[in-house]
Amino acid sequence: MRYLIYFILFFVSMSAQADCGRIYKVGIGTNWPPYVMYLNDIPYGLDIEVTEAILRSAGLCYEFIKLPSSARGLNELEKGLVDVLPSASFNTERAEIAYFSIPYRRERMRLFSVNPDESAKNLSELFAGDNIFTANPGAYYGEELAEILRIDWYRKRLFEVASLDRRMQMVVLGRVNYLIEDEISGLYFAKQKGYNQIKLHSYIVNDNAIHFMLGRRSFSKEQVDAINEAIERQRPYFKTLEAKYISTTVESSNPLEEL
Repeated sequence: MRYLIYFILFFVSMSAQADCGRIYKVGIGTNWPPYVMYLNDIPYGLDIEVTEAILRSAGLCYEFIKLPSSARGLNELEKGLVDVLPSASFNTERAEIAYFSIPYRRERMRLFSVNPDESAKNLSELFAGDNIFTANPGAYYGEELAEILRIDWYRKRLFEVASLDRRMQMVVLGRVNYLIEDEISGLYFAKQKGYNQIKLHSYIVNDNAIHFMLGRRSFSKEQVDAINEAIERQRPYFKTLEAKYISTTVESSNPLEEL
């Protein structure tokens, strides 16, 4: 029934946008539950609904473009082939190619493992312990990991894989020791797959605000302001989405908390 309702809303949305002078292309990645999921190639999920609510409130028309990875999204945005990237962490290099909206949620990167070593108090100690890691290509994991990966020997211990399903399987099968992943996404996915053997290390790799990246070729300052105002207007609605996708699955911190 939920999927039927979603299909109805999707086609209503497409009809409403038929007369738009411009349709903004929103780049989204592969399956990343609960933020981005697909049913017959139609996207749904927490960040999909947040994006729709914000862009509609700002009076903008849009369409979602599926991309193979986060890294590809950055390249497409820089070239002007997509206009918007949700779920973006701020850094100065990215700010050269895009405007950043105000934050709309937080992202906490954590360590998932079958046998987490709680004696290690930070990421550096885990890398020094000859562990093997996997992570999503193009994602931002904070300055600590960036510093670690400047050492070539450590860089060789991190395998970047675009599919969360494959990354999680690598942990379950013992091919890597740790998955570095968004807290909510990792917990949600592990529960959906029944991976009860996967545990969460107590260390928080990175905790930062999440924004929309808005292509500098596509948006004026006035449009960026309109999107920021829409984010503020829609914050109460974000709370209902949180309950829909998160609070009914795992006990965890709240990524849509007031910022």
